[in-house]
Amino acid sequence: MDLSKLNEMQQKAVRTVDGPVLILAGAGSGKTSVLTNRIAYLIEECGVDPYNILALTFTNKAAQEMKERVERLVDADLRFMAISTFHSVCAKFLRYDAELLGYTNSFTIYDSDDSLSLIKRLCKDDYYYGIKPAAARHLISRIKNGLSSENEAVEGLPEELNRRMKRLFEAYNEELIKENAMDFDDLLLNMLRLLKENEGLREHYQERFRYVLVDEYQDTNRIQYELIRIISEKHRNIFVVGDDDQSIYGWRGANIENILNFEKDFPGAAVIKLEQNYRSHQKILDCANAVISRIENRKDKIPWSARTEGEKVKLYYAPNEYSEGEFIARKIKEIREKGIQYRNIAVLYRTHTQSRVIEEKLRMYGIPYRIYGGTSFFERKEVKDIIAYLTLINNQNSDMALLRIINVPRRGIGQTTITRLTEYAADADMSLFEACLNCDTVGGAAMSKIIAFMELMNDLMERSHEMGPSELIDEIIERTDYRSTYEDEERDVRDARDANIEELKTAAMRFEAEDEDNALTEFLSSLSLITDTDTMDENEGVTLMTLHSSKGLEFDTVFISGLEEGLFPSSRSVDEGRIDEERRLCYVGITRAKDRLFLSRSLSRNMYGSGPSDTMPSRFIKDIPARYLEDLSTVMRREKTDLFDSPRKETVRPGFSFRKKAEFVPKATENAMDFKIGDTVEHNAFGRGKIISISGTGDQRIATVQFMNQQRKLFLAFAPLKIVED
Repeated sequence: MDLSKLNEMQQKAVRTVDGPVLILAGAGSGKTSVLTNRIAYLIEECGVDPYNILALTFTNKAAQEMKERVERLVDADLRFMAISTFHSVCAKFLRYDAELLGYTNSFTIYDSDDSLSLIKRLCKDDYYYGIKPAAARHLISRIKNGLSSENEAVEGLPEELNRRMKRLFEAYNEELIKENAMDFDDLLLNMLRLLKENEGLREHYQERFRYVLVDEYQDTNRIQYELIRIISEKHRNIFVVGDDDQSIYGWRGANIENILNFEKDFPGAAVIKLEQNYRSHQKILDCANAVISRIENRKDKIPWSARTEGEKVKLYYAPNEYSEGEFIARKIKEIREKGIQYRNIAVLYRTHTQSRVIEEKLRMYGIPYRIYGGTSFFERKEVKDIIAYLTLINNQNSDMALLRIINVPRRGIGQTTITRLTEYAADADMSLFEACLNCDTVGGAAMSKIIAFMELMNDLMERSHEMGPSELIDEIIERTDYRSTYEDEERDVRDARDANIEELKTAAMRFEAEDEDNALTEFLSSLSLITDTDTMDENEGVTLMTLHSSKGLEFDTVFISGLEEGLFPSSRSVDEGRIDEERRLCYVGITRAKDRLFLSRSLSRNMYGSGPSDTMPSRFIKDIPARYLEDLSTVMRREKTDLFDSPRKETVRPGFSFRKKAEFVPKATENAMDFKIGDTVEHNAFGRGKIISISGTGDQRIATVQFMNQQRKLFLAFAPLKIVED
């Protein structure tokens, strides 16, 4: 078998056949080639029957790609070789022996929606009052995946709710068995039960699968680890490929200890490092290595590239998030003019809410884009719902807006009533809003619901004369109880929807600063222009995605935006002690770039409608030696380029500080520790104020300062503050 296209370490990995083997495959090191060539080598050179090989990965796409590549390498019948995902292979094997667990072989597999529907049905029982179905589903999944015991999972709940949750866990599993169904977590858990409890079956699978291969081993959880360990126990030919530096899914159950402890769990294991990177040039890898090397508990490896020539990594400090977005858009335009296709460019961010400003700027510059692993900010349900309310308040002739929100949140106005209203409006040549005002002529049981809806809308219209659009959004949320539309969803989903609404408020505030009298009209007009995607070519656009979604992908040019403390790394990850995983996430983002990498941050950011606040540079920027970076902030200043927010002209609203240009990269002040609660201080932009609280330590001391018209949270090490006499 010809392995000449593989480098020395890749060939060694393919030929090391017997015993446990750990392949530490750095980013871009060709791990898929190693996996597929090893399977082919076992079949062609070692005479292994494909029936005796088990290859496991995490997505159907990856499994299919692996199988197709092996088929091109060997001339053998692969129909009975198990190349599959963990869940698929377990589902297949359970069909043979489900009766041993109290199921029939025709059991149904419940996906996430099916599981949630079952929990909602159970929660209709008054006994479970106070339990949110989506949160319960998440908790049940955590328990089944071994992330916490049943007792640990519910210990933070009030005692009464604790008892109810335990009972719901039991009732849910009882109902699954009754309905002859397994959820996704059960597929792994029940297969593990069969292997542990039935010696004959255990010996059967151990004898059949003499060679076990696992891709993305760093992403395995406790249950998957146990399955692999038991199946490979007899022959010990376990071959795993992974990279602890790319373990970024701890929040959903991946256990990095599986790869870190491989040699201890499988004594005598051979460890082979694939350190040559075929994707990025060395200057990009230098930055990636500088960030990841700060982790103490990691496998020792240093990815390198034969491509020593290449552009330095670019760093840009923007005055605010709008300047950052415009910088990204302008640079993309420049790169496109050099012949790089839009599809080979990606903009990465930590959270989906960051996409809003970036989307605005790309649209203003006519740059096509596509959202990967998410929905465009302006297409997200909660954003479209609130915009529909604002549109109807501003223009009662908008039938489309009324149809979208007449029953959102649910208020008992069904499709039959809406059809009757639509027909009446068409016959009378009037808007649906007018038809609703005359709903007594339409009749029907929902008439009182329509009257209540119209009273609400009339009241909101009156309030719109007194409020700016951002305040009006708050009024809509409160008066309609809009958050009830997603109260049953999981915490992360609820948090994301809340953040999107706050981000919409942030967008609205800019128009209040310019024209208080026409702010709502101007705001809605700008959204109409921004959300016009008719000219966007979905097949030829810049890719926008979160850093998590970027894993496994590569692009000629990559922008990583929002490199600020509290954003990336996220404040939640810092608070929960998951900073190493955030650092690995940064490493993943950097190593997506082949030829060009841009890192950016904003000196001031308006997050979630809280008003602009000074930010602190991400520790990941500080990790990278200056010699590896080219600071574009100084270049942009020399060119006297106004990166604030063109083509729009900004005016200052009282209480807001808009910086026009990045005059300097801030350095920590030496007297950050001198500030104390009660001090009267003066800020360059906000004027005089009083420190009312201080949190954090060292460079991360944050003061809450009450100024005349506003309250601000400022990093004492970086904010332009000085203590003054009362």
